[in-house]
Amino acid sequence: MANLQIGTFVLNIELLIYFIAGIAGVLIVRYRDRNHAERERRAGQAWNAVFLWIIVWKASLMLFDFQGVIRHPLSLVFFSGGLRGVWLASIISLAYLFLRNYRPNGSREALKVAGTWGAGMAAVSFFALILLDDSSGTVHYVGFAMAVVLLAILLQSTSKIASQSLGILLLVAMLGFTIFDGTVGQSARVDQAAPDFELRDLDGNTVRLSDYRGKTVVLNFWATWCRVCQAEMPHLEKFYRDQQDRNVVLLSVNATSQERSDELVGKYANQEGLSFPIVLDESGEVLRDYAVTAYPTTYIIDPSGTLRNQYLGATSYETLMKAARPIR
Repeated sequence: MANLQIGTFVLNIELLIYFIAGIAGVLIVRYRDRNHAERERRAGQAWNAVFLWIIVWKASLMLFDFQGVIRHPLSLVFFSGGLRGVWLASIISLAYLFLRNYRPNGSREALKVAGTWGAGMAAVSFFALILLDDSSGTVHYVGFAMAVVLLAILLQSTSKIASQSLGILLLVAMLGFTIFDGTVGQSARVDQAAPDFELRDLDGNTVRLSDYRGKTVVLNFWATWCRVCQAEMPHLEKFYRDQQDRNVVLLSVNATSQERSDELVGKYANQEGLSFPIVLDESGEVLRDYAVTAYPTTYIIDPSGTLRNQYLGATSYETLMKAARPIR
């Protein structure tokens, strides 16, 4: 999922979505218990569940890539456990809410409290992913519909109100998608031909982007001084090693015009054991052609040479695999 760039600052959209979804879950719990004596206590527990969810989701990266986190601790800031982390965080947070309400209220009420928060968070998450994620599909729509129906049941709404609510939400989703889709294309060159360029690599050889026509190209822009780029490098290296025998190319463009020297780039690559192709943009012309103002920035170019996706900020191995798969 593409992040949001504000000037040179890149905002992690996925983290923002889940945090807002958690807040929505809290508000729905408060609404459900609006006439209940324990409303504030349950709302407080729901807030705890939100922060627990985010912490587990981020920290789950250590379970799935322990060596990478030890080597680059900042990975915990820029990456997460991905979809597996989402499941783990959801299970732990729902279990927390259930156990906190089991003894004072019984299993049935505890399930309702946990279910209300979970369904609210899921509904908003799926809704946002449908709007913002180009790779969203049937699973997201089904998940959104199920979460809304479950909410309607837990909030003791009638079937008529439930169907009306679902219709309104779907209408808002279509309207939001239309507005969003009309603005995104203006800021990125997606669906246009990728500007060709010719740069030299670390060994002094000339590399042209058009030489890779017929292959999917993952074009990554970075700098050695960029801490986010440093955390991203192990993910790029793993992706390159897994894909180098397939019809996918990883081409890394260093912002050499913003480095102290090009020798520093080669030294960094050797120190980190990077084996993927790195070319040097010494004049900054390629950065301007691709409108790169924040690092790292990654483009996905299809075999015909057309830009298909743009990713701002750190891109994980899981995201790269997902982005390259549909256009092989």
